[in-house]
Amino acid sequence: MARPVEYDLNKVLDNAMDIFWKKGYSGVSMADIVEHTGLNRRTMYSLFKDKEGLFRDSLDHYFIKLSSAKLAVLKNNPGKKGIELFVGTFKFTNDFKGCLFSNSICEKDFLQTKTFDIPKEYFISIRKRMEENLVQAKELGEFSGDPRAMALTLLTVIHGFHVYGKYNHSKDDSDAIFKNVLSMIR
Repeated sequence: MARPVEYDLNKVLDNAMDIFWKKGYSGVSMADIVEHTGLNRRTMYSLFKDKEGLFRDSLDHYFIKLSSAKLAVLKNNPGKKGIELFVGTFKFTNDFKGCLFSNSICEKDFLQTKTFDIPKEYFISIRKRMEENLVQAKELGEFSGDPRAMALTLLTVIHGFHVYGKYNHSKDDSDAIFKNVLSMIR
């Protein structure tokens, strides 16, 4: 009698998330998935249906582990303070991989709509939440500009930051970028 396959789903998703983060959806092969998750092909297909199913679950896992906390920073800190704390979470490091969601947005042509919608909806939530914080900042006298335009600008900078940090690992540069961005919120 065959022994049942044992696996830790969180570890599988951590490992899958990591390989997709490093190589991108289109750059990951089934061999990569088997090697990095420890699952055999049969178990992988049984659990996730296909590569995109695993990727979708990896994106959901990424949100739970990392991105939801960033969104919570905005929600839990009204006005300009929330924006400052939010952008303060972004730092270049030697092993900087960008953001899995930003990386995935760049692979739109390779993804089904329901998969692409995971990072898209996250960034829509971030933009809306930043706009709410900026409206609060305006009410508090901390900001006099257009909340919608500034939220769009901030989101664009964040996407660019995730790309730029892949080849610039200077923490001083990341600090300078966001210090300058925050100076626009006046």
